[in-house]
Amino acid sequence: MTIPTRLRLDALDIARGVAILAMVIYHFAWDLSFLGFVAVDVGREPGWVTFARSIAASFLVIVGISLVLAQDAGQRWSKFMLRLGKIAAAAAVITVATYLVFPDAFIFFGILHMIAAGSILALPFLRAPVPLTLAVALVVFTAPAFISSPAFDSRWLAWIGFFETPPLTNDFEPVFPWFSAVLAGVATGRIALDRGWIARLSTWQARGRVVRWLAIAGRWSLVIYLVHQPILLGALYPLAMVTRPAPPTFVQACTAECIAVGSDPDLCETACNCTSDALVRNGFEALLEARRVGPQEQALIDDVARQCFAATREGDQDGATPQINVP
Repeated sequence: MTIPTRLRLDALDIARGVAILAMVIYHFAWDLSFLGFVAVDVGREPGWVTFARSIAASFLVIVGISLVLAQDAGQRWSKFMLRLGKIAAAAAVITVATYLVFPDAFIFFGILHMIAAGSILALPFLRAPVPLTLAVALVVFTAPAFISSPAFDSRWLAWIGFFETPPLTNDFEPVFPWFSAVLAGVATGRIALDRGWIARLSTWQARGRVVRWLAIAGRWSLVIYLVHQPILLGALYPLAMVTRPAPPTFVQACTAECIAVGSDPDLCETACNCTSDALVRNGFEALLEARRVGPQEQALIDDVARQCFAATREGDQDGATPQINVP
């Protein structure tokens, strides 16, 4: 999933292999959650969200390192454009495929889109001073905390990263802040070259069955990325149709997520029941059965949940079903 270089480093291929293996594990867990085999909402549970973001960041850092190595190895523009075209085409395939399967949450700017965009945006920094590259990376990373506007909420502009309400999508790595990871990789690659670390790593070869397989997976990471979800869903969906696992209720899913982050089980169950009751009393029972909800509906649920958790912690069980104030 990177622009390759003629200077192949087994260590870099292994790192990419570990990242693609972690992505397969995450998507397997997401599929189990989506099909109702497990109660935890993998797409929103904090631990899984952190895991997913770390995977995306690792791929983008590797992209930056690989760009530096490719330039150092004298890669031709024609080869760069060919590889970039393959990544862009793969990103387009992902967009079309997910639109057909998840039309309300299709991937319009996921990890492949960011890799393609980042590979172009990083070109001016390949020979820039490392301190400048790191300074720009810091600006890119922090900018969304200071700049946001509803004008960027549409999918046509949300990919930039300055949205106020995030779009509903199954994978989203906008330029701000994710381009900072590519720049961090560029800076890392430049430092590694200047200090001779790359020269030393180039003499090391993967030995042992596990690391060799990881290196192979790293070299074929783009193909693995494209085929692993169809394989996983192709195996799990028929099983779901046969076994028909009962989808978790809102209270069950809410309680499981709450317990997963270390909260007291009794508090979780009480607060989640409170949230469910409050939604029903205020006419929003449809949200309890929806498989996926939009950003505004999710914000509504989160607001009620916060009120319920606060009331439960204070021991105010009688008043633990707050009314919803809808603008």
